Amino acid sequence: MITTEEIKALARLAKLQFDDARCEEFSKEFEEIVAFAGEINSSVVGGTSEIREIGGREIALSDLRADEVEPSLSAEKITSNVEAENGCFTVRRVVK
Repeated sequence: MITTEEIKALARLAKLQFDDARCEEFSKEFEEIVAFAGEINSSVVGGTSEIREIGGREIALSDLRADEVEPSLSAEKITSNVEAENGCFTVRRVVK
């Protein structure tokens, strides 16, 4: 179980602040996410038509979006409006 203390620790790392009620909501949402990830991890290799219930909602693997390969932009196009070197973004040093 993900505790509200863990949620608060994550919020501090992300420089966010939540009241106790919102932390409780996040805790429940994280539990559903972890349960769903566990269900996916335990699925049969190669797919299955088994229906799963996650967070009170039935989900079939066939309901999930199929992966589609799409063309990518070229490095030149991506870096055309920013400082770049050898196709990579250049950024200012922020740590001494």
